[in-house]
Amino acid sequence: MPDFAARWDKARRLARESGVDALHVMSGPNFRWFSGMVPHSGGWPVWATYLLVPVDGEPGMLVSEMHANLLDLGACPIKRVEVYMDGQDPIPALRRLYEGGGSARATVGVEDSLWFGDVELIRTAVPEAKLKRTQSIFDEVRSVKDADEIALITRAARIHDVGYGAARKAIRAGTTVGRAGLEIISAMVDAGDETMEIAGAFTRLSDRKFAKGDIVDVDLWPGSYQGYRADSARNVFIGEPSDEAVKLYELTRQAYRAAVSVVRPGARAEDVHRACQEVIEGGGRKQVWKVGHGVGLNNSHEAPLLQQGNKRLLEPGMVFTIDPGVFIERDVPIHIEDTVVVTANGYENLNAFTHEMIVV
Repeated sequence: MPDFAARWDKARRLARESGVDALHVMSGPNFRWFSGMVPHSGGWPVWATYLLVPVDGEPGMLVSEMHANLLDLGACPIKRVEVYMDGQDPIPALRRLYEGGGSARATVGVEDSLWFGDVELIRTAVPEAKLKRTQSIFDEVRSVKDADEIALITRAARIHDVGYGAARKAIRAGTTVGRAGLEIISAMVDAGDETMEIAGAFTRLSDRKFAKGDIVDVDLWPGSYQGYRADSARNVFIGEPSDEAVKLYELTRQAYRAAVSVVRPGARAEDVHRACQEVIEGGGRKQVWKVGHGVGLNNSHEAPLLQQGNKRLLEPGMVFTIDPGVFIERDVPIHIEDTVVVTANGYENLNAFTHEMIVV
């Protein structure tokens, strides 16, 4: 069980340092991190599902009557809960949430993902509250994972390794994208994956048949375990790859090694990207995407972002991808992507599948 009280205290400290009196959290990854609850995603006018974490005071939660029946509120660490009937006006319940937390006249930090409808709802319910963009707090509060989170992401990464083993068997000339994708997904689900979706060449499970000479992008995002996602990718080459493909693959492998060699506490996030970029550019190509990004509960990238200009110092417990690569043709990347965690002395790769070329 996560130490939710410690999570609230960490968020309160960061909020206080930023001059914020409370944090307003909408349904999504941050809601789950603060409470352990997973309500339906979306904001107002679909749902008014919020957490309020005052700097001084106990957190509170606003949910619809439907969510009150769906969620296990008895297991929820947040005990102050306001409820409104789905389809009816949530403003009285929202006002009670803020007034009960002493936040009706507070400066309240909000996420960048807050819907405009939510902003208008808050302004109507508590017009004297001042909303302040504080995405940096939400980034910072979850950028360093605790031991439980790292264990869950590690499990997700191991599920990805199972998926690559299945991909090596399933991808063949004459097999459809859809059939191969289903075999990969089935293997991952059997290994504990909670999703039935993968990316890369399998974003759409079509009836197109693979052919000799294809370079297949096997990107196993968003394979996850108990809500925590790893992110990794490999290529499968159908038939002997061309000299150019071999050259670019080896360049990518060298860039991966250069990037991870920089990963250690005290290094800057941009240093990892720069190490990769120097190798790719030395080979006459361009690294056209950030070399890495944090992973965890988000449905997409999260902090830290390993990109030019990010001077955030790496810390033990940060978990992110290393993803060097180049496009050999439109929408066909050659890349090697793994999920790694920063340790006291460097890093640990959470994926174990080979970096050797996979030729079928």
